Amino acid sequence: MSGEDLPEVILLADGRGERPENAAGAGDFWYEPEIWSSPLSPPARVLYAGLCSFAGHGEINRQDLRNLLKGAGDGEILRALGELSEEGLLEPVPGGYRIRSVRERGS
Repeated sequence: MSGEDLPEVILLADGRGERPENAAGAGDFWYEPEIWSSPLSPPARVLYAGLCSFAGHGEINRQDLRNLLKGAGDGEILRALGELSEEGLLEPVPGGYRIRSVRERGS
């Protein structure tokens, strides 16, 4: 996302592929536990896991983003989104992001 304001709604597309056997979560709401051992900042790790849990909804709203990173301002959330994009875990698409697999990032 460009700009300094956190949008009201961010669209999410799931580009992670099939759910792996070691996935954490239930049903369509899952994430890869490898995120916790990645070199990302703690806010980016938490945000990634949270975005994955919302992927089945196809969107996440501003309040849910703020709830994921309790105590974080919009600037910190935007920095975490940027870090995930730079690491190849989020691919910008119109209105939002495509979530990519932890195991396939950078490819």
